Amino acid sequence: MSIAVMAVNPVIETGGQIAAIVICLFIFVLVVVSLALHFALAFAFTWVHEKSELVKQPRPKLESVNKATEAALEGVEPTAIENPVVRTVATVPVKVHAAEQKVDQASDRVAGALIELRARTFQAQAIAKAFMAPGLIRRPSAPELVDKEGLEFKSPGYRRLMEQQASEIPVAPESGDGYAKTVTASQLKHVPSR
Repeated sequence: MSIAVMAVNPVIETGGQIAAIVICLFIFVLVVVSLALHFALAFAFTWVHEKSELVKQPRPKLESVNKATEAALEGVEPTAIENPVVRTVATVPVKVHAAEQKVDQASDRVAGALIELRARTFQAQAIAKAFMAPGLIRRPSAPELVDKEGLEFKSPGYRRLMEQQASEIPVAPESGDGYAKTVTASQLKHVPSR
């Protein structure tokens, strides 16, 4: 058998060896970067897990503070609580609530006193006017409820409403067949109500 020997170009052979070395270097860099990323992520996840455990630790203490505060607001003495920090924190809302009630009572008394003072001042002024100068006190005359056009109440809004919307009012006929005829507002001026 004859073995065929191929002529190999030395340039191609050298280029192939360089390409193999470059590929091996790229694979090595890829493996090193991948390992570094995996170690960094493992460290980060471990750190986050430790911190999440730290967040869970104060929860039972906070729940006991909340329960103690609610119990103190309902009237249970916080002295029965063993933990001094929880006992102190539980007394704060009770003290704030008591202070708020005292402030409300004081402000109600002050407001009542000011209203009474103002009313007494006006009363004294009215009495002084009545005795010192009875002619200065005018008694308001009874307002006319019906004006020239026959519209009651001198309110401009009422007038505008009556002029715009009450031009025709449907009236039920005596036979009960529905609204058969209409009546204008001017026809209703002197009609007695039912």
